[in-house]
Amino acid sequence: MLTDDGPPHMIAATNSGIDVDIAREVLQIMGHTVKLGFAPLKRTMRQVEHKKADLFLPTFFQKDTAKLFFSVPIINYRPIAFSLKKSHFNFNKISDLAGVRLVTFQGAAGYFGDEFVKISTFKSYLELHDMSKFPEMLIKARCDVVVLDYYIFYYYLQEYLKKNPTEDFTVAGIDNFLLFSEVKAHVGFHDQKLRGEFDKQFLLYQSQGKDRAVINKYLGFIQPPL
Repeated sequence: MLTDDGPPHMIAATNSGIDVDIAREVLQIMGHTVKLGFAPLKRTMRQVEHKKADLFLPTFFQKDTAKLFFSVPIINYRPIAFSLKKSHFNFNKISDLAGVRLVTFQGAAGYFGDEFVKISTFKSYLELHDMSKFPEMLIKARCDVVVLDYYIFYYYLQEYLKKNPTEDFTVAGIDNFLLFSEVKAHVGFHDQKLRGEFDKQFLLYQSQGKDRAVINKYLGFIQPPL
């Protein structure tokens, strides 16, 4: 199984992550031994396409081809606009973000449509590579809003609070605004039969709440709202 490094979905340092653990547990239930490798996602897709590996994750907006077959969604990535409750913002649509001091991930302007592209032209808009700093930036009022995947934000918030146990801050101080569509994450296979067997086993695994148990393992310390 191949993937990229992007905590908490995929964590190279520990050979783990939400997406990795879910897929690995399903494959192990199916009786497979899973060997994990890390590389940029485009490269992992090419390697699976050329049958140098059996599967890669995550992948988005893909349809089956002659060489690649995609699973049912194993998790939904959830882009959220986060602010501090004490700021008393009330965002109902993307255009409401205009003019606020907004921090987001690199390349975000290309993901969320024309309204967000307009937001990205404001001087108060900033894209940064190191997403681990985003929760601290928000807590310390270095920005007004963070736009980031739900799981990534709360994972790094959890890490920040663990390292700063005297910080007088809790999850209850965060507002979540659902302004963006969820993005379904899939697993890509080179073998159609293996994909079909994986889908069947994953749906059973999901019906038993085992995917939720994996998520709780990574975010349970702070118990963010779902």
